[in-house]
Amino acid sequence: MELSDYLRIVRRSWRLVVAVLLTTIALAALLTALAPREYRAEAELFVSTAGGDGVSDLVQGGSFTQRQVATYADIMTTPVVLDPVIDDLGLGNSAGELARRVTATVPPSTVLIDVAVVNGDPAAAAEIANAIAVQFTETVQELERVDPEADSAVKATVVQFATSPQEPSSPDPIRNLALATVLGLLLGLGLAVLRDLLDTRVRGEADLARVTDEPTIGAIAFDRDAPAHPLVIEIDPHSPRAEAFRALRTNLMYLDPDDQPTVMLVTSSVPGEGKSTTAANLALTIAETGSTICLIEGDLRRPRLLDYMGLENAAGVTDVIVGRAELEDVLQPYVEGLQVLGCGPVPPNPSELLGSAAMERLLARLKEQFDFVLIDAPPLLAVTDAAILSTLTDGAIVVVGADVVRRHELERALGTLERVGGKVLGLVANRLPKQGPDAYRYSYGDYRPDTQLEGRGRRERSRRSRRKTSQVPVAQG
Repeated sequence: MELSDYLRIVRRSWRLVVAVLLTTIALAALLTALAPREYRAEAELFVSTAGGDGVSDLVQGGSFTQRQVATYADIMTTPVVLDPVIDDLGLGNSAGELARRVTATVPPSTVLIDVAVVNGDPAAAAEIANAIAVQFTETVQELERVDPEADSAVKATVVQFATSPQEPSSPDPIRNLALATVLGLLLGLGLAVLRDLLDTRVRGEADLARVTDEPTIGAIAFDRDAPAHPLVIEIDPHSPRAEAFRALRTNLMYLDPDDQPTVMLVTSSVPGEGKSTTAANLALTIAETGSTICLIEGDLRRPRLLDYMGLENAAGVTDVIVGRAELEDVLQPYVEGLQVLGCGPVPPNPSELLGSAAMERLLARLKEQFDFVLIDAPPLLAVTDAAILSTLTDGAIVVVGADVVRRHELERALGTLERVGGKVLGLVANRLPKQGPDAYRYSYGDYRPDTQLEGRGRRERSRRSRRKTSQVPVAQG
């Protein structure tokens, strides 16, 4: 994964990251508030060695003291020093328990020893630290005395007595909250990456590149109003979504100028990805260029295309294939340049009909009469109809519904086309969010001229045209 992938993951799951961060900080603040207060008192000792009058004697004594001072710091927390302190102050702790609250450190390149005591009572912390320091001055004399009658060559002197601290040393709110912030960010980012790895849904164009190298020829934004008004080219022809369909048309026209595909299939991996609305709006945009196009309802199991367009489905593809009707009798004009061929009665064997020689002859005949032929086919993973039709066309347009299909489903669908020898013209990323890292953005200022009256008149003319052409003659079989 590259840096851009991590940034995209953070943008997708920023709410999760922020929630984890705030939760971690809140827990740290709560634990800090409930934690008992501890106070730290420090005393300092100076260790010296008696030497001769010469410079060399002084140097040797200083070197000896620096070597020994680390050992003295370790002795500070042993029972030989702590037991007398416990007896003198009447503490109820054992030497081991008190040692856990005492630390003795030696600053680098010095003969100083800092002894610190942590206690819940600041006065008690200072009292114990001073008692340990004083007791150590006596203990080191006894340990270093070689002759019981002579003085010890090593002397420890308390140079700074401990005082009662005013502020607790623990807990440290700033440190705890800083650590909680770092931990919360790491935990939130880790959960965001884990969520991205476990969530295999296709959310945007970046996910398509993780599945296939096939080009993305269209990006359509999600529209809540699409189920009620699927034909955005008619309802709102200057909307960003309508312009996205025109961009899809343009990209499709320039895929292969030397071998322009004319008979095309529109399909998807699973139901609900918006293939039928994509096929209908794409056909309308192609008709806007002055080309003639035939839009075929190739979904013989759950036909919806003609319902979206307000046309009758009394007769269609199945009638032509079995010879029950003539092609000219079942073609329904919709707008100038666009005619629609419904599916007709739903047959018991759709796959056999769509893969028949009669269907191949029908497509050849339509190719001669129209500049383009567009087939709305069933999803690839649901049935084999689309895979069969792909072998009779110049290529398939695969609609990918964001938050609908999963990456492995899209991979299987494309694999199905590859196994039968079908050609993928490109992918159409549909239902893209309008906000976030996978958002669809129209980059020309959302151009929308004031054509409200013109739009109303066009929609009214379209409705009248559909009512007038819905009753088509059907040959009786």
